[in-house]
Amino acid sequence: MPPATRTHLAIVGTAGHIDHGKTALVRRLTGVDTDRLPEEKKRGISIDLGFAPLVTPAGVRVGLVDVPGHERFVKNMLAGVGGMDCVLLVIAADEGVMPQTREHLAIVRLLGVPRGIVVLTKRDLVDDEWLALVSREVRALLAGGPLAEAPVVAVSSTTGEGVPELLTTLDAQLSGLALRSAEEPARLPVDRVFTMEGFGTVVTGTLWRGRVRTGDTLELAPGERAVRVRRVQVHGETVEEALPGQRTAVALHGVERDDVSRGDWLQPVGALRPSRVIDVRFELLPDAPRAVKLDSRVRFHLGSSEIIGRLRLLEGDTLEPGGRALAQLRLEQPTVAARGDRFVIRSYSPSRTIGGGVVIEPVAERRRRRDVAELAALELQESGSLEARVAEKLAAHAKPASTDQLALECGEPLPAVVAALTHLEAEGSAVQPVAGRWLSDDRWSSARGAIEHAVAEFCDAHPARYGVMKGELKSGLKGAMDANVFDLAFEAMLDEGTLAMRGERVRAGGEEWRPPADVAALLERLESMLEADRYAVPENAAWQKALGPKAAEAASLGFFLDRLVRVNSEFTYTSAQMTRLQAALAAWFQSHDALTVADFRDLTGASRKYAVPLLEHTDRIGWTMRVGDVRKGRG
Repeated sequence: MPPATRTHLAIVGTAGHIDHGKTALVRRLTGVDTDRLPEEKKRGISIDLGFAPLVTPAGVRVGLVDVPGHERFVKNMLAGVGGMDCVLLVIAADEGVMPQTREHLAIVRLLGVPRGIVVLTKRDLVDDEWLALVSREVRALLAGGPLAEAPVVAVSSTTGEGVPELLTTLDAQLSGLALRSAEEPARLPVDRVFTMEGFGTVVTGTLWRGRVRTGDTLELAPGERAVRVRRVQVHGETVEEALPGQRTAVALHGVERDDVSRGDWLQPVGALRPSRVIDVRFELLPDAPRAVKLDSRVRFHLGSSEIIGRLRLLEGDTLEPGGRALAQLRLEQPTVAARGDRFVIRSYSPSRTIGGGVVIEPVAERRRRRDVAELAALELQESGSLEARVAEKLAAHAKPASTDQLALECGEPLPAVVAALTHLEAEGSAVQPVAGRWLSDDRWSSARGAIEHAVAEFCDAHPARYGVMKGELKSGLKGAMDANVFDLAFEAMLDEGTLAMRGERVRAGGEEWRPPADVAALLERLESMLEADRYAVPENAAWQKALGPKAAEAASLGFFLDRLVRVNSEFTYTSAQMTRLQAALAAWFQSHDALTVADFRDLTGASRKYAVPLLEHTDRIGWTMRVGDVRKGRG
């Protein structure tokens, strides 16, 4: 087989009971002693995760993860098994299946590790008959599970017997392995943090997906601390970029060692949102010691993190061993999960693996138990088609959602979500009121209908007015729709002619508007009253009383048609009066530099009662400019 390219990468991890030879096996395969801690050397057992590189005979670059086997360190074991492509289930041939063998196997199954090899270590300590007995015990253990057909290889880490066969078997297991996506946003669960002289804070982990390059700006979540990548290493070798499936060390600028811990995630800024509440499909192991109650306190393990929380069943009050149910995890600290992530649940005390499952909604709202509609929506998100899931997410948005946001919420690649939205748009279930932002058709149609109804209602109530003021219309509908949706729907309706607008007033499009004859006649009466004595107009209250109940309608019509001008709260003039006044002022300033109030009285015949308000008005609209006690012309 030709050498693999750099993209042929895999993460292989050990699992198994304490003192069954996991670390010795890794040392035999790679030459690396993964017990790095002084306490591990002293006690002769693995306490924390260990890592070593391996290139298989077929050229696959493998990152080997050695996990501790003692029951006290299952927490550390869980920090390293996430993201494995293949597991080496290590069972000592002289002891056979032990308690941690079973627990580790359950964890591997719960996390969905797709491939595995059973390695019977210490082959040199047993005869063939005993080895055959242990092999049958192993087959019985694996029966009915995902590793039921896993190959079994006997190995001696002391003599090297069986190692070539193990490597060949490993290549066979990895040969059909699908490559992880390097094009999705990077996602690295941090399992170690330390300081390196000259480079500052360094984090390590298995890169689940995406790429990490020198110079990238990323964030540490859930704390959302922005950092810059100073250097990238893969198994001690400095590289320009790390690829998915590689054990990766990243030197970071912008964060102190004490501000990072195991369980954090390294990702692009805003790629996944932290949450304390997530919806899941939970499975209780068949050998769990007891049923799970409604609101059990548990230890939640995802990636390299352990978070205390409560497992709240959404179906029923208890779940018996071997059962599955929709549930909600309410955590004491936020996690950064993605749809489809697999997790492990351990009992709070005593700490024991009891189950696990799959994330459905990584950022969830608290749900009501046994709510038929909510459970149906959750089941849709769990197993519905992508189009149906996108449509359900879209329906929850009161304002336009971006394509990127919907892809994040659905936990799917952007191109797939774009295709789903395009299909929904074609069938009329989704609309794109502005490029790249989406609304459900129901919400869009509801917004347009509400605008149309409000406009018609106003025009029916006020036939003498061309239509409702746009600001008044928007304010009146603020409880019915988001302001941004109003703006988009209003503009769309205006562009297509469903609405018509003159000035700031809006009415239904395609209809000729004529004011009622009685109101038009009343406006003519009002104009005659205002012009009866040059600029000495009656006060507003006086003509309103004289004209009766429809005086306000007549005035509104006059303002809309630009036949009336409101000077202040007391006086209204006709547009013809104001035109004559503008001409008079222009003529005055052709031969005079300034205008006093007395001059204005002489020019217009208006007393001071009218002169002052009129001059203040001409100042406001720019016909004159007050300088001390006089007015100047504005040219």
